[in-house]
Amino acid sequence: MDIKGIVDSKTILDEVLKYYKDGGGKTYYLGFNGLSSHYSIKEGGVTDWTGYAGSGKTELLLECLKNTSEWYGHNHLIYMPDAGTNAEVVGKIIHKITGKQVEKFYYKDGQKVDIENRVSEEEIIKIMPTVLEHFKIFNPNQNNRSKAVTPKEFWTFAAENKKKLGLFSAVIDSWNYMSHDIGGKREDKWLEETLSFRNEIAESTNLHLHTIIHPKSARTNKEGKIIEPDMHSLKGGSEWSNNGKSIIVVHRDAGSLDSKIIVSKAKPKIVGVQGTTIMNYDIKKGGYYELVGGEDGTGARKYAEPLPTKSHAVTNSIKPNLDF
Repeated sequence: MDIKGIVDSKTILDEVLKYYKDGGGKTYYLGFNGLSSHYSIKEGGVTDWTGYAGSGKTELLLECLKNTSEWYGHNHLIYMPDAGTNAEVVGKIIHKITGKQVEKFYYKDGQKVDIENRVSEEEIIKIMPTVLEHFKIFNPNQNNRSKAVTPKEFWTFAAENKKKLGLFSAVIDSWNYMSHDIGGKREDKWLEETLSFRNEIAESTNLHLHTIIHPKSARTNKEGKIIEPDMHSLKGGSEWSNNGKSIIVVHRDAGSLDSKIIVSKAKPKIVGVQGTTIMNYDIKKGGYYELVGGEDGTGARKYAEPLPTKSHAVTNSIKPNLDF
């Protein structure tokens, strides 16, 4: 006999059997062995990314998105005013796809270095359809794209257009560029409600929602070295750690080539577990790599690549129509 307010037996049986068969949902391998031990992108999940300016968090997120587009056919709605103009953001994506930079130069050790293998105009024109097929650029009706859209409005737009645009994920970079409609509420209460709304949108639509958040002012140790932020360092207090699903910190010490990727929280458990891995960023190629074998940076570079067999989420992938 079913009683209102109590889950009926058939519903819970169906849910348990579904959980038994699919393990709690689909996850997608991102191309790096070290990272996969701690994190993979889940359909209908939520990931918050943080790190100090210049840490490489945007670059790592864009690479993960590029890989899932190339290997699984995923489309992403991106709103990234903190990463630059729309043209600059597309330039970053083109760099990752082609391995060639759009800009005329880059900086290394504080010095301007001319690009040796710059992408050509013809290559840009050829690759643009692929970029725009998989990266849908959210462009609200405003001049500077800054602080005119609330997080709820963005997530609602993504949910309403998920089918039409074929979206897998939606990306905010960064949180401080959004309009925060707090009204007369306490900020922590508003943030709790907003993040709960986000979690519900992700679960109900199977969209993965990425958010880049800046941490508070940097802390230093006794030697004056900057301490990497943690999930409690995010602007907005403990609500991020309370309501967040997966939280990733990207940190690089001054003068170091190593990027420390810290998975501070991974939820649900199908996504991964807490832990740290070390990766490096290739400025010329625009891609991250792991060092395999050797010691003290002498190992071989291993760039992102898909799994060689039909395991993990590759079995659920869509064969992408890409020509990189």
